[in-house]
Amino acid sequence: MSEHAGKPEIRFAGFTETWEQRNTSYLGNFFKGQGYSKADLLPVGTPIILYGQLYTNYQFTITEVNTYAQKKKNTILSKGNEVIVPASGETAEDIARASAVRKKGVILGGDLNIIVPIPSMNAEFFALSLSNGFPQKKLAQKAQGKSVVHIHNSDIQEISITYPSLEEQNRIVTFFRHLDRLITLHQRKRGRLENIKKAMLEKMFPKNGSDVPEIRFAGFTEAWEQRKLGELCNITTGKLDANAMVPDGRYDFYTSGIDVFKIDKAAFEGPAITIAGNGASVGYMHLADGKFNAYQRTYVLTDFSADRQFLNVAIGNELPNKIQEEVRGSGIPYIVLNMLTDLVTSLPSPKEQVAIGSFFESLDNLITLHQRKVALLKNIKKACLEKMFI
Repeated sequence: MSEHAGKPEIRFAGFTETWEQRNTSYLGNFFKGQGYSKADLLPVGTPIILYGQLYTNYQFTITEVNTYAQKKKNTILSKGNEVIVPASGETAEDIARASAVRKKGVILGGDLNIIVPIPSMNAEFFALSLSNGFPQKKLAQKAQGKSVVHIHNSDIQEISITYPSLEEQNRIVTFFRHLDRLITLHQRKRGRLENIKKAMLEKMFPKNGSDVPEIRFAGFTEAWEQRKLGELCNITTGKLDANAMVPDGRYDFYTSGIDVFKIDKAAFEGPAITIAGNGASVGYMHLADGKFNAYQRTYVLTDFSADRQFLNVAIGNELPNKIQEEVRGSGIPYIVLNMLTDLVTSLPSPKEQVAIGSFFESLDNLITLHQRKVALLKNIKKACLEKMFI
């Protein structure tokens, strides 16, 4: 958050007044949620918010609720302008956050601190203020406990926030709502594309002993043949330790992680496919072009007699199941050479390989595009939270 006295670094045109700082105890009436836990959840009933939902699926403004319970006596129902803060959680960071409930008639369950803001406070602005910057740090510091930490209304009442006129609060909230809608839009588009890819992988490759897939591009009718991966490319490994990377190296360096690092010496030249051989990202694949190097547990595939893009898709479709089938003694999944050389894949004609490879490449590019847009928008949101609040 901005450290400028009384004014943020960035604000909308037309607003020039100094912001006011006040203790939250003067900015709303405080209540406590009552009498519900996860055991009370039902498939249908009255919408309910429990404290855990605020950190498992955090949103600064809540307009829809998809969990339900049977309404009990003395239940507290939202009126559509409450700020809620979890009263319990696993870590201080989990519970040092607030959400505004815009939906009416929602049960506000146990272990929720509830604030009804005064008329001059926008509930969503209040929630954003408590969830970011200095107020959030102070809130986290007040969380007490060992295995479970707690925040009480009395703790929140000791926090101060700085705020502008209601009109400026409303403008700021509208801006962040718009950002969140854009983030959600691209997340949903990415999710739909990932579902399409999953469905197409199931239908565009033969299964259950068949030699043709369910779905094909027009003009392709020949049967597919089964081949071992070791017959379709050369498979070897890198020779280097994982810490061999250098910050400003000339060449890409592939390890058993998702990230690509840099190095000064090259041992391979693409076109190639690299496959992480162990670690949390075992089986993760990269298309490697130009000169590069690799970690000793990273497999490097070169000299392809089939379309590389097609093989990248086919291996990615088959290998995860193979890894799980052959988890070795320790229970930690990893790849040994013969798992790759003996991996059986179905192979169509060269032209059909190219068509399938290009189709999935286009899908992957669209998925990556939306991932990047989500990351960019989240970075914009983070920067604006720092500069548009005090």
